[in-house]
Amino acid sequence: MSADNIPLDKLLKQLRMALTHLPSSIPRKEARYHFKGWAPHPEDIEMYGSTESALNHALEVTFAPGGQKGEMAPCPFEFEEQGPGLVAMVDALTMELHKAPMSAVLQKWAEDLWRAAVYHYKSANLPVSRSHLIGSA
Repeated sequence: MSADNIPLDKLLKQLRMALTHLPSSIPRKEARYHFKGWAPHPEDIEMYGSTESALNHALEVTFAPGGQKGEMAPCPFEFEEQGPGLVAMVDALTMELHKAPMSAVLQKWAEDLWRAAVYHYKSANLPVSRSHLIGSA
């Protein structure tokens, strides 16, 4: 599955499901991803100019501190762990996209996060179909 031509709300639902059931090759931890109850700090909003930009910065620092891989790479970055903190990132992204639904930067993050999830499924030789994800719940 690709993110092309998928309505954004559906992509976010699929992303949540995919992140909830990532392959067991990715360790379950809660050390790296801290998006539960995410809200930007007022200083970050002031520094970056908006909550959208503050989230963009938080995503950059968390998932691609050295920059994303090029478009030709199989995925823009890899997940280092799985768990509730990672899945909650979808809540933060959804919240900000409701405020700024036309945000190209946040839409790109949704697509890149989806590409990373698909990469992990394919690397584990697992299907990335909705029925597979629902069936593993």
